[in-house]
Amino acid sequence: MSEQEERIPKVSEDLAQKIRAFKDMHPSDIASEIDDLALDEIRASLRELEDEMAADVITELPLEIQTRLLENMRLERISDIIPEMNSDDAADALGNVSPERLQDIIEKLPDEEAEDITDLLEYPEDSAGGIMQKEFIAVDESMNLAQAREAIRRDEDQDEDSSIYVYVVDAERRLKGVLRLRDLLFRDLRLKARDVMTTDVSSVHVLDDQEQIANLFQKYNYSALPVVDDSETLVGLVTSDDVMDVLQEEATEDMQRMVGLSGEEGVITPWHRSVKNRLPWLCINLVTAFVVAWVVSLFEGTIDRFAVLAIFLPIIGLLGGNAGSQTLTIVVRSLALGEIENKEWRRVLIKEIMVGCSLGVAIGLLVGLISWLWRGNYIFGVVACIAMMLNMVAAAMAGVLVPIGLKTLKVDPALASSIMVTTVTDVVGFFLFLGLATLAISFYAL
Repeated sequence: MSEQEERIPKVSEDLAQKIRAFKDMHPSDIASEIDDLALDEIRASLRELEDEMAADVITELPLEIQTRLLENMRLERISDIIPEMNSDDAADALGNVSPERLQDIIEKLPDEEAEDITDLLEYPEDSAGGIMQKEFIAVDESMNLAQAREAIRRDEDQDEDSSIYVYVVDAERRLKGVLRLRDLLFRDLRLKARDVMTTDVSSVHVLDDQEQIANLFQKYNYSALPVVDDSETLVGLVTSDDVMDVLQEEATEDMQRMVGLSGEEGVITPWHRSVKNRLPWLCINLVTAFVVAWVVSLFEGTIDRFAVLAIFLPIIGLLGGNAGSQTLTIVVRSLALGEIENKEWRRVLIKEIMVGCSLGVAIGLLVGLISWLWRGNYIFGVVACIAMMLNMVAAAMAGVLVPIGLKTLKVDPALASSIMVTTVTDVVGFFLFLGLATLAISFYAL
């Protein structure tokens, strides 16, 4: 092993005092205490914990820190900690480790754990296979209930999550049903598992998208779902805690992508990765800004004669952009939850146009009134009112059609939709306002 791996870092007295208190704390609380420390200090903290506790703490740390730890900890220590994790947590922790380091770690693990983790790493990370755990309880359909109870009792892999359900499989490990705990406890122990099992058991395919699975858990309140492959072989289990992580991840990803981020960035992401993730979309935003500037330049003569018009441009753009973002947020979230399907988008579009018209009338009248009272010219007030009303309708239409159009093109609807919607509202709003102002100036010879 390397000199770096052998080195035991010194810790401050404050950290040493914290470490002494860890034995009475929950793993999540310990993770919160150490996740902002230097890597050597985190390693020193984990060194004082039992393998099982260290495994639980590492699981609660951000993935970036997990990766750095597994890249730098002693292989012998890692080989003691990884088997204490659920297989899905272990696979997540090892997912971003360098191939060379991963191979070294896998070779140090017991054969069963190494095989489970290797299998999980082969699935797409956003699929059922990517979030499932290999620990589950299954009994053969030919067993009687007494044999099934004894098999469960001897199962060393069972934990709180995998003990929720007892699945029944055939000789080829194909999923046949599920046993209720009350049947195991109260039915005649001589009965076969196949005779008392519930055959109406829901399952998900190993390649199903994690967002679809999360929607199933939300809709039907499942505690866990078995995962099967093409031949209906039981290969894993997705639990509610996995789905909670998925929901948080998907919500974070949607929020970030709506403003042009990668969906994977956090506060501890290295600065150069943040620059790499953000720069492309800011460049796209720059292009759209020049489009808006070009529209304004078409009315340069009008603005030269009546500089007061420039005062209204931020008002038109800001309110139109906010209205579009409100519609966009609702539509993107509804698409993510599967609430908008097939031709339902037309109903949504009609509803949002009605909302846009109503808001446009209300806000437009206010803008027009304030403009008249402020500048003393009712013509510009009327122009601002009409432009605002029409821009609100355009904002509503863009907020619906942009994300639905992206989904039709098989592009993530959250992917920088706000940039596109804001561009539409700015271009339409400025064009309408300046265009109507130009017509009014010509008509009234102002």
